[in-house]
Amino acid sequence: EYLEYCRARFLQREMWWKGLETNTLDECIENSLRSVDQLCFSSQYYMLSTLHVNAIVYLVLGIVMMARAKYNAFGDPAMSSIIMIILLCTIVVKLVLTRIAMIVGLWSIRHEKRRWHDKIHADGEPQLDQWSHEQSTGHDEYKLEGRMTSDAFRYKFLRYNRSWIIEQLPNMLTPRMTQRSRPYIMNQLARILGSIDADVSSDSEADDAPDFDVPAMNASTRAMIRMWYGEAGRLLRLSGLVEPIIQQSRDDVCQFCLGRGSLRVETCFSVEEMNRQFIVEYPECKDDIDQVQWKIFWQRTQKYSTICMECLQKRAKEKYEGIIDDDRSSDDADSLGDLVTSELDSVKSTILSTWYSQARASLNG
Repeated sequence: EYLEYCRARFLQREMWWKGLETNTLDECIENSLRSVDQLCFSSQYYMLSTLHVNAIVYLVLGIVMMARAKYNAFGDPAMSSIIMIILLCTIVVKLVLTRIAMIVGLWSIRHEKRRWHDKIHADGEPQLDQWSHEQSTGHDEYKLEGRMTSDAFRYKFLRYNRSWIIEQLPNMLTPRMTQRSRPYIMNQLARILGSIDADVSSDSEADDAPDFDVPAMNASTRAMIRMWYGEAGRLLRLSGLVEPIIQQSRDDVCQFCLGRGSLRVETCFSVEEMNRQFIVEYPECKDDIDQVQWKIFWQRTQKYSTICMECLQKRAKEKYEGIIDDDRSSDDADSLGDLVTSELDSVKSTILSTWYSQARASLNG
């Protein structure tokens, strides 16, 4: 993605040589890498790299030749003139090659990027009778721009267009923008999401809802939450890795009714079960997930079944009816148990009353 972005920047440049553009350095990048980013890793960048490498090689070869010949450059009276001739030749060769490249069309700029220059030249200078109109229009635009940039207008805009702004956030907030202006964006996002009037109540909230306090967590509770959070994140990541494999395993027909509409794939083993078995076979992958090993293990162990929506709804209905039948049978068993208990209680009371009367008669006799 970064290379595609660099290619687009290079194609949309406004100067023939990308390095001559001003105010195009990215401040989010380190100072030592800004010039490299400005050249966008284009053919101009690789040409400069080639020239620098050749210059270094020729410099080393020249020093080696001078050392072997025991040549003293500082004692040669013609050294200054040689240096001047080399510099002059370099300048002339550079100008000639640059002119040839422009004539041939090497690294030419697209004409669409320069249309705004042509439009300015085509409009020409305004006449005297147009100054009054331009002055009034410019003043009105200046006043309108001043109102739009005021804080009151911004707050009203955020207040009345909050839902629309939230819907447009995924299109407006690019990764580059969030990285460059993260503190400012977080502040504005907090204003958008948190600027709710105190006198406006939500319909989804109950007025008599209990106000629970934030519980105080100790070290063990925090450790349990971290462990649960890590396990949940691991399962989500594992599920995302094998989601394409699951979709590719879907058959053309349902395995129960041979239907072809609204098909979906079901796995015979859940992700939790597969994760436990994967950790048992590969203990070294308990903390760090090996994506390739996990996909191979999934394809080797997992089994699938293709089912349509009608069969799925039918199975869910049968399962629901089975649960109701189980509840009814359990209720009948409970009532029968109560009946037996009541009968046993009456028998016990009769035995106790008989034993009490006999004991009393024996005591009186």
